[in-house]
Formats: sequence, structure tokens, C-alpha cells
Amino acid sequence: QLVEVNNSPCLKLTEDEEKMTIPGTKTIYRLYDADGHPFMDLMALEEEPSPSAGQELVVHFLGQLGEASTVIPVTVECLHQTYFRNGQVRAALPS
Repeated sequence: QLVEVNNSPCLKLTEDEEKMTIPGTKTIYRLYDADGHPFMDLMALEEEPSPSAGQELVVHFLGQLGEASTVIPVTVECLHQTYFRNGQVRAALPS
């Protein structure tokens, strides 16, 4: 999905909330419960601080504008890896 043009965040406007995009470059985290089971994939803006295990997080669910919940993950795993940025290799490519 298009999230930026010339380093400027873009938003897709639509009446269908589920089709609306969230502007800005994002990072994805998988949150795990005490039994080691994943319970949520969290999407956050790249410039936001990373969530930490044991940290209470206020989350908003897509398609439920205005509603918020709190969660406390026991383990946090970053799922996003940037391999290229501005035409430059940023990390070793998986083989």
C-alpha cells in the first residue's frame, strides 16, 4: 500500500474504514502472551518507540475507530526488516 510520496505521508480516503490506509512508514511487532502464544500483530510508525515486554500498551484496532484497549505482552518480536532504503542495502539479504 502507498504510505509515502517524496517522504510525505499519504492517506487513502474511503468510506470503508477497512480499506483506509494509515500514512507513514511502519514497523510490525508480534506480541506474545505468558504461554508463548502470539495474540496480536502490532503495527506502529517507524519513528515510534519499540514496545517492550511487560510494558502496558494502548492499542486501537483497525475498523474500530475511537475504541482503545490495553495489552501487556510478555514477549515482543519485531517482524519487519528493512533491506533497502533510498537505493542502498541496509541489511544482509536472506539466502
